[in-house]
Amino acid sequence: MIDIFHNENIDFETFLNLAKKNNIFINENLFIKKIFENNHGFFSKDKINANQKIISIPKNLLISRDLIKDFILENKIDYISDELLKLYFCSLPKIEYFKKNNLFFLDETKKKILLNFFIEQSPTRRKIISLFKYTNQLDDLDLFLFLIFRSRSFRLNNTSYLIPVLDMVNYKKDELNAIKNTKEVYFETKKKLNENEEFFQGYNSKDDIVSFYMRYNFVPEDFNLISIPPNFFSINIPKNLRFDFDTSYWNFKNGRLSNKLNIIFNNLEIPLEFKIEISKIIPDRVLVTQITKTVLELMKNEVNFNELNNYLEKESKASPLFEFARALSLNHSMICKAIKMLE
Repeated sequence: MIDIFHNENIDFETFLNLAKKNNIFINENLFIKKIFENNHGFFSKDKINANQKIISIPKNLLISRDLIKDFILENKIDYISDELLKLYFCSLPKIEYFKKNNLFFLDETKKKILLNFFIEQSPTRRKIISLFKYTNQLDDLDLFLFLIFRSRSFRLNNTSYLIPVLDMVNYKKDELNAIKNTKEVYFETKKKLNENEEFFQGYNSKDDIVSFYMRYNFVPEDFNLISIPPNFFSINIPKNLRFDFDTSYWNFKNGRLSNKLNIIFNNLEIPLEFKIEISKIIPDRVLVTQITKTVLELMKNEVNFNELNNYLEKESKASPLFEFARALSLNHSMICKAIKMLE
């Protein structure tokens, strides 16, 4: 089996030159630069205009979970370039990186501290416990694949793939997501890039900042999104009330209505779609505001804020647990601001 534990040195220029030979398009004005340990980014050598295709990968170079697993196990594989796959694998973070930076490697004492940031009835707490139980029963290889695909993969036709080169582009809020067509997956520039300016991608993510950190291992700057997860709340509907509702948006069972989808508060504002859908059922705008405020209060009250605050005041060492606590505190603050905006 190929080593999945230790990070490897890679000559990125060699890797990118080989990528180009295998029909991966990289704008001639892009170059790769180390930002800090285990992180590189794409920068512009010269000005690049807006709306330009900047990196493109043919779909026959996409890497499925089964393919990369067979490669690691040194089984026979069917891929365009074995050498490209080897160099790409070298570029990936290994288990030694995740041990330093990922919550799933916390010891039991620290996991207990993390869970105590939430009240016992918290849906988020239950979700994290479920994730801990799931990852605990994985062997090293499946845990490695779980973490790699969780943090780096792209979704196409309901399947996750690793995409060489594309996954090396760093994230920034409000940048463009990858674009897909029948032949390729690619990035375009949203705005003009100046000389030595980094090119970023956006993520098609509905995660709140806590889930975002658990998935990607970092807390982004200027994050101002609140995400109410599916089935987080329910509304009791009187039997005599007749109403029409969108079955793709709501669940309705035993006289109770709950959200089927994530409800995303971008810039901490009530989403228009939510306003429209709930007004079909509850036309009273004041009541809708009260319901929205109550739902946000439920989210805020998931957190045992005194426990969280005490930890942050005492703990100064940067660690995955500390960064998680910081993300949770930021999320709590954003919810408080959103509630205040409704008053």
